[in-house]
Amino acid sequence: MKTIFETCTPREEVLKGELREQQFAASLTKVLRSEADAVYGDPSSFFANTYPTGGLKSLLREALGRLGGSKPSNAPIIRLETSFGGGKTHNLIALLHLCRGGISPRAVSKFVPAELLPERPIEKVAGIVGPDMDVANGIDHGGIRTYTLWGEIAYQIGKEAGYEVVRKSDEQRTTPGTQVWEKLIGDDPALIMIDEIAAYLRAAKGTAVGSSSLAGQTVGFLMSLLKFVAESPRCVLVYTLTDSADAFGKEADELRQELAEARSVSSRQEHILTPTAENEISAIVGHRMFTRLDHDAAEEVGEGYVRYFARMIEQGADLPQRATRTEYRDEIVQDYPFHPELLTTLNRKTSTIPNFQRTRGVLRLLAQAIRELWDARPADCYLIGPGQIDLGVDQTANDLTSRLDRPQFKQVIEADIVSPRQGTLSHAQEVDRDWTEAGKPPYAQRVATAAFLHSIVQSGQSGVEPADLRLAVLQPSDDPGLIDKAMQRLLDRCWFFDYDGMRYRFKTEPSLRKIVDDEVGLVGKVKAKSELDDRIRKVWKKGVFAPEFFPTEAMDLDDDAAAPKLAVVHYDAASVKATQATPPPELVLKLFEHKGSLEEYRTYKNNVVFLLADADQVERMIEVAQRYLAVHRIVSDQDRMAEFTKEQVGKLKKMAEAAELDLRVAITKGYRHLYYPSADAPKKNGHLAHHLLQPADQGEVDADQTAVLLRVLKSLDKVLTADDNPLNPQYLKAKAWPSNTPSMTTEELRRAFAQRLGLKMLLDINQLKKTIKDGVTKGIWVYYPAEEGIGYGTVSPAPVVEVSENATLYTLDEAQRVGVKIKGEAVVDQTCPVCDQSPCVCGDEEDGDDERPSRIVVEGTPSQTFQAISDQCHDHQIKGLRRLFIRVEGPGKNAATAVRSLGLAIPQMGKAKFHLDQNMVLEFGDSESFKVSFAGAWDRYKRVKALTDELSKEASNASVKLVLRAEFDSALDVGGDQFTMIRDVLDSLGVGKIAVEAVPVSTEAGDG
Repeated sequence: MKTIFETCTPREEVLKGELREQQFAASLTKVLRSEADAVYGDPSSFFANTYPTGGLKSLLREALGRLGGSKPSNAPIIRLETSFGGGKTHNLIALLHLCRGGISPRAVSKFVPAELLPERPIEKVAGIVGPDMDVANGIDHGGIRTYTLWGEIAYQIGKEAGYEVVRKSDEQRTTPGTQVWEKLIGDDPALIMIDEIAAYLRAAKGTAVGSSSLAGQTVGFLMSLLKFVAESPRCVLVYTLTDSADAFGKEADELRQELAEARSVSSRQEHILTPTAENEISAIVGHRMFTRLDHDAAEEVGEGYVRYFARMIEQGADLPQRATRTEYRDEIVQDYPFHPELLTTLNRKTSTIPNFQRTRGVLRLLAQAIRELWDARPADCYLIGPGQIDLGVDQTANDLTSRLDRPQFKQVIEADIVSPRQGTLSHAQEVDRDWTEAGKPPYAQRVATAAFLHSIVQSGQSGVEPADLRLAVLQPSDDPGLIDKAMQRLLDRCWFFDYDGMRYRFKTEPSLRKIVDDEVGLVGKVKAKSELDDRIRKVWKKGVFAPEFFPTEAMDLDDDAAAPKLAVVHYDAASVKATQATPPPELVLKLFEHKGSLEEYRTYKNNVVFLLADADQVERMIEVAQRYLAVHRIVSDQDRMAEFTKEQVGKLKKMAEAAELDLRVAITKGYRHLYYPSADAPKKNGHLAHHLLQPADQGEVDADQTAVLLRVLKSLDKVLTADDNPLNPQYLKAKAWPSNTPSMTTEELRRAFAQRLGLKMLLDINQLKKTIKDGVTKGIWVYYPAEEGIGYGTVSPAPVVEVSENATLYTLDEAQRVGVKIKGEAVVDQTCPVCDQSPCVCGDEEDGDDERPSRIVVEGTPSQTFQAISDQCHDHQIKGLRRLFIRVEGPGKNAATAVRSLGLAIPQMGKAKFHLDQNMVLEFGDSESFKVSFAGAWDRYKRVKALTDELSKEASNASVKLVLRAEFDSALDVGGDQFTMIRDVLDSLGVGKIAVEAVPVSTEAGDG
């Protein structure tokens, strides 16, 4: 294929840059006054530079046929409709020149048949241009001043005498009747042209005429003029209206509506013409810009491009299918040497901008582009495409920015496409540097320029789809992959380039997404994970479940019958895929089976559920956390926020809000694997059932996700809540009561719910109370509260059930065996078998040796000391402890820290009476010291503790001793929760080495 430099010859004035601005702006007024440049004022030059469009030829045939009398049936009224710059004024000038005569038929043979040319010049011609009229001051004609359309038309047709006919109407701004036109024109041929009437009407609205306005009077005048012209055999009226979308579109629409009635009254309808059809733009531009176009070369280029596009599509390039069709080849040939995508963009998009003025704007823009191309002569240039528009030329850049009321796009060009500063590269030029140094074309500038032309529309049409963008910039020697790289690199580097998933476009504000993306790159994974961990802790709140976050060892997950544990496993510790969710991960099985630092078997296995992240969602959670931190870093930086516009600040704040929600959504979607204890679950799965949380399960992301889990477990029939039906007491006895066990406390029964996998998780204690009461009524068991000293059976009034170690449930046989008195039953005296008295008076007791120690004293860490006490109690069959003495003492700040920790542990030790003895000496240097000795109860010690804690932190040295005495009224069960809880609290607070003295029940001991 040949380049355009070999096949086309631009006009000399184009190459020399001699096409002045005014040469692109046709003015009917200047031609009428013989003041126009030769390109418009000289008939020969005008027609030599004019392309004979279908609309122009139709206008000339219609108007000249009627004016000359050869075709009296032609339309008397002709309306030219198109947008600004669409050729309306150009057509009026052509008609004016032919009516004036003075041009050879041969020079206009392409425009109109010779027989339609007037035999002599038409004398009665008037041309009005709306914007050139002055409604306030009128138009001065040297002694006569016209103020209205009718005054100006009358003057142009009949000079002074003609104006006298309408002087009064003109001066009073009132509509004249049709008789004035009969007097002025009669049966003579007459041409009246009114260009851009809508602009005049807008100005005339502000001039009052009685109760009306000059605009209203003008509409009335036009109606009467239409009527007169329609009835005159050799009179023609040609007027122009712009599109509704143009600057005076509203006035044009109103005038169309007003004149509709006049046209319906007229016996002959007006003829509506479009001066320039869309498919004629290329011919007009080509004719105006070039003296030679090689049509054979156009055919070759069209064929070459279409074959290339077809080959690229076969190789996987994303291009529109239309690019391979014959019709597209024909478009290339027709538009040659311009790329169809360039003319389509300018004609359908850019031309919708009011100030662009369609054909006129296209001519001005392309004249400059042709001149720059012929100066540079880039290799392999077969068509002038969107990418060949040089935005580095000031005139071109201004034409597409300031001239179109788009000044903000100037910064877009300078920053992202072509830098005007010597030694400074735009972002596109930076992308192109490696390519151009390797002898390749500037792909990024091509892509950016093409996208820019699609962006300045700033409407729903703004932007270009990727496939269309490739079509606009690809040349037969190009690799589509490089174009795609250019697109991506522009997105990565440009400040204003944006892709919304559908279209590429330049915006007038920096892409906030790009700003945030850059910030994301500065947020490391460590920080993102730290934030993610914090947010996970906030998603599942403490409620019916006690969340335990990120356990990795058995000791991390408490084993008790308190609130059910929700173990949220860290995504890095264990995660699963939906298709590989069973058996559970080893970590989950380990946590479920074992407890404590010694990894003993877990007792309360029915009191824990596990929540794990989906392996496929982990990276997504981290990425969203990175983005969340990035946005909030920007928003929280006041100096940085001050650099953004008010609109951008608002958008960034919305992005921050969205990032907050996105992170929560990512977490709730990520943590979707629920494992819960079930006797029905296979043994190989550790008796843990799996449930995959669905969006419907997770509910609203802003809801408490702990409550969401509760709803899920309720739907799985795994929890017993307040609104459930109470359990059948016989069922509960069969499931929870150990076989061959004659009695158990109500607290033990409650704990059974946390132990036995076949039971539901007890979330409402009143449910258990109801079942206990129901069991009493049905004779399943006897309820015996120790404080009352009497039992409740079937004959008893309903008991007020207490769930504690002081309330016992007996089987009926056991209650009878141990002699539990039943409230409401008749009392039967029991006779002592020894003294034969009731009650017994002999006091006979069985003697025996009691080898149990009176006290147990051990030292070590909390875990060591409490384990040693537990071991000795086991060996000596000691079930309970009456009191504990815990001593911390020693010199130095570590001892002071241990004292503070022991004080923090007291409120967490459960029910007991606490007494403290403390001696403390603190030294601060400079001969300052502090001494305190205290002995008293916990309530008063709290106030002393507040002072000593703060002072001990400041001390340079310390000597302390603290003895805590805990009295247990109902004995401390060595195998119970409280004993373990005290140990765990001391251990978790890091109390360190302690000395413990334990006093068993029924043993007297000193104060240790």
